[in-house]
Amino acid sequence: MEGSIVTTKRIQNKDGHQALKAAATRERIINAVVELINESGFSSASSTAIAKKAGITWGAVQHHFGNKEEILVAVMEMSRDVYFQSLTQADIHDGTLENRVSHFVDRVWEHYKSDLYFAFSEIVMATRGNDSKLPLRQIRVTNGLDEHLKRMVEIFEGYDVPQERLNEALRFTHRFLGGFALDRILEPGMPFEDIHIQRVKDQLLAIIHH
Repeated sequence: MEGSIVTTKRIQNKDGHQALKAAATRERIINAVVELINESGFSSASSTAIAKKAGITWGAVQHHFGNKEEILVAVMEMSRDVYFQSLTQADIHDGTLENRVSHFVDRVWEHYKSDLYFAFSEIVMATRGNDSKLPLRQIRVTNGLDEHLKRMVEIFEGYDVPQERLNEALRFTHRFLGGFALDRILEPGMPFEDIHIQRVKDQLLAIIHH
């Protein structure tokens, strides 16, 4: 009986190690795609380039993702997940309403400035046609409004902000900062960045206070 318990633990340890190794490899592949897109655009993320950047064979890449389209979906999912995770950090849920608005805008702007979001946006733009091979899960990834509103309610809990107003505030923030992110690509120095981000914060606070 004792021998079987030891054997079971060894199997579990082995399975756990393999799972961690597989997760690390998947992350390395995703990071390779993100780096390639940020360095030279979406077209540079070919199957050959992805495998070379990740330091493995294309067969190994297929073992983890199946095909290139699944890797692109994984990049988009990681961008979404990392962003949503940033909205759970303690500082964004504490302090005055003004502090929460400020932290929220900072998190959104950090997201839009990230390499992950740049890769996300490049994938969306490059695969938006009707003949795209990306599965319909792309819609599920990009349309996370319900989950986003849930996070907004948690952030501004205790201030009795109507959900309709949170919905407006959410869309306002993302539409403006999404435009800023594009402008940042066209004009990397982005003059007046701090001033404009503060104006977004002021306007968002006005919407919530309305």
